[in-house]
Amino acid sequence: MDRAFRPKALTRKDASGQIARQLRSAIADGVWVPGERLPTELDLADTFDVSRNTAREALKLLTATGLLTSVRGGVGGGTYVAVPDSDDIAELLGDAIRLWFRAGDVTVHDVDEARRVLEEFSVAMAAQRHTDEDLEAIRRPVLASRDFEMDIEEWLGLDLEFHTAITRAAHNPILELAMTSVHLIRPVTNRVFVDRLDRRLVMEQHEGMYQAIATGDPAEAREAFATHIGYLDSVRREVLRDLNTDDVRISDIAGA
Repeated sequence: MDRAFRPKALTRKDASGQIARQLRSAIADGVWVPGERLPTELDLADTFDVSRNTAREALKLLTATGLLTSVRGGVGGGTYVAVPDSDDIAELLGDAIRLWFRAGDVTVHDVDEARRVLEEFSVAMAAQRHTDEDLEAIRRPVLASRDFEMDIEEWLGLDLEFHTAITRAAHNPILELAMTSVHLIRPVTNRVFVDRLDRRLVMEQHEGMYQAIATGDPAEAREAFATHIGYLDSVRREVLRDLNTDDVRISDIAGA
């Protein structure tokens, strides 16, 4: 594979931003891989025929996004392509994903539909791949949610912790990132029907999912999840029927 970097000519406006975009594209294309050192500020300045300060500003822009990391001094000093984990990526994408949800035409049904497909695979894979640590992470919010007098926000936090732990137990980083986009907007979609949920029933359904995963039965895990998501779907349909609408856009409720 040809990994040579071929810079494009800059326009007069926002040179540092243009350099940052070219470097970001090159990193995405594999010109520089995670853990690899980039050219120095001086080398970049020569490459793009700009001042060293302009090259430095471009590197700072990418460092601020988490794409690059800086190591000071010594033989190993320089600017390197970062090696992010899934949590880092999720955090970086979080604001952009939330903005996209709020600005677009995505609906509550869209979110629930995507969740149904993605989490069905997650629970089955979690049943096959979980570790003892994964099981403990899934079990903890189930036990904590037995307090039916807790504040609704705390309860919803436990619900999110439970489903996130299942996703992680599937041990598929791509699936985890996809589910992250769903989990990021769930605090908003929950507003539509959370008041109608039977907490005790939800806790029992979570318990059933946990037990199926713990026993290592993917078919049983899928069935337990189907029961849970079916209940949530029925509540959502009931609320929408009462509101005399077929669906609700995220952008209409995000600021509520």
